[in-house]
Amino acid sequence: MKNLMKISLIAVLFLTAFGASANEKDFSLKVKSEKGKTVSFSINEAKNINLSIYGKNNETLFDEKINSNGVFNRTYDLNAFPEGNYILEVETDAKLAQYEIRISGGTASISEKAITEVFKPVLTKGNGFVTLSVSKLDKSPIEVQVFDENNTELYSGVITDKTSIAKKFDTNTTGAEKLTFIVRYKDQIFSETIASR
Repeated sequence: MKNLMKISLIAVLFLTAFGASANEKDFSLKVKSEKGKTVSFSINEAKNINLSIYGKNNETLFDEKINSNGVFNRTYDLNAFPEGNYILEVETDAKLAQYEIRISGGTASISEKAITEVFKPVLTKGNGFVTLSVSKLDKSPIEVQVFDENNTELYSGVITDKTSIAKKFDTNTTGAEKLTFIVRYKDQIFSETIASR
């Protein structure tokens, strides 16, 4: 019976195309030049934003949760920060990106391009299916596990050589009320539990 549930939940559709997931353009960060130890930037196309600044040894120096209507502009005064390099981390529902902040000679600057960027998995539910979508910039392997509310593994697989995936799981034939999806890739672990009905 357990094997039947596993087989029933196995993906019925596998797409590999750009634009397959809704999170590819989750946000864009635009840096503006400022004088002194201030940095300005705007974030477009994101509503729930977590913005953090990290110092040496990954210590959190600043953390802010922002609810936006899709466009967010902000200027930060970094005069309290000593000279050195810092990490600005911007996280939304679908993307996690880090930028380098450099404070030197009484001025601060942010790298225009992200030094790391990871697209987070997005789960959508409809018509008896749960769709897992992940966009990524390279072809690193993605490990996917699905568990029911009793911590019984219903699916386990590794997807390789894809730059974007959309994988559908049929929930009509499983008796599970809740499903927990664990996705691992690029040294990141993402976990989300959703109602299967």
